[in-house]
Amino acid sequence: VKVGILYSMTGAGSVLGPKQAEAAQMAFDEANAAGGINIGGKKMKIEVVQRDDETKPAVAISRATEMVRTGGVKIIQGGTFAHVSMALNEEAKKHNFFLMTTNGVPDSFFEKSTKAPYALGILGDTGMVGRGTVDYLVAKHKPKRIVFLMPDYAYGKGAWAGAEANLKMHPQIQAKVIWTPVGAADVTAQLIQAMEFQPDVIAFGQWGKDLITALKQAGEMGLKTKTKLFVNWIIDLVAVGIPPEILDGVDSQTWWYHDMSGVTDPEVVKPTEEFVKKYKARFGAPPDPYIMTAYYGAKEIIRAIEVAGSAEPDKMYAALMKNPSFNTARGPATWREDGRPRYKYNAWIIRGLPADKRASKFDWGKIVDSHSGDAFLPDVKSLGW
Repeated sequence: VKVGILYSMTGAGSVLGPKQAEAAQMAFDEANAAGGINIGGKKMKIEVVQRDDETKPAVAISRATEMVRTGGVKIIQGGTFAHVSMALNEEAKKHNFFLMTTNGVPDSFFEKSTKAPYALGILGDTGMVGRGTVDYLVAKHKPKRIVFLMPDYAYGKGAWAGAEANLKMHPQIQAKVIWTPVGAADVTAQLIQAMEFQPDVIAFGQWGKDLITALKQAGEMGLKTKTKLFVNWIIDLVAVGIPPEILDGVDSQTWWYHDMSGVTDPEVVKPTEEFVKKYKARFGAPPDPYIMTAYYGAKEIIRAIEVAGSAEPDKMYAALMKNPSFNTARGPATWREDGRPRYKYNAWIIRGLPADKRASKFDWGKIVDSHSGDAFLPDVKSLGW
């Protein structure tokens, strides 16, 4: 059974892409080591065909087309940046291959009129970042005024759209969005503008180096002593680049964290410990949230083939819709008809630790809360289902 892996091995996504590919390969290697995939009582090995999308939609389309037309590939896993995943979705419409995306994608990916017939997004959409931020802050901190400091590109627009949708349910809150340029070396002007609004919370929506820049400058301005700072979405690979004294005490929303200390739910703790242990044994460091997602995306491909008794995309997809429940390191999940899962836990809230409280550079924070409920997810009817 041939499976394509298509991540950003080079380009802007190369900080994460190679690690996503490693995690997917790890899942397929485990299946092969156990004798292969069980298809109708017959064990078959997985042959991985790996390509680099270079963080470019046009390249992703070219590589996917090559895999399908000349490589005999009917199953592709990928997605480091959202615009590349959207391009792969369009290509999946043309060639009807099974597509498993493992990064955050725009809400429109899951619209019935947009989504390819056999496409899935195991992480979810970028709008959930904004929806979850509003829901959590309102429930836990009851702010009257919030500034959303958002990056001025597709990811930021999607996250803000999610926040804006949930803010409509809370007319008592005054909110302001301030856009920051991508790649800006200085966002002091935007931070001054944010403080002029006299917010109870500044919610940072930047990603990668832009988030590091924004938080550093907020720290240099002493904003932590004047208002609450909240990071809408973070991953380990970004968090370790932020000086500990800046991140200390700042709460961040994240998809998952490798250290579940303090969490008592065995449906999360046990699978997390097992996954982290074997990942560290192979790669020498704890897995990032998006690495975990790539691993379980591959596991769901394997499960789809085995439950369907077939490696044909239509049968695989139908099998998952008929048998939607599965388990991950972040707890139980169930596939929805729009191609995304509903998880028991939507996100975790991590509080940054000072340098002297970190066991290693990867242990940048401690879980202080979890976030459940349906605020993260739009109703399927609103997406045309």
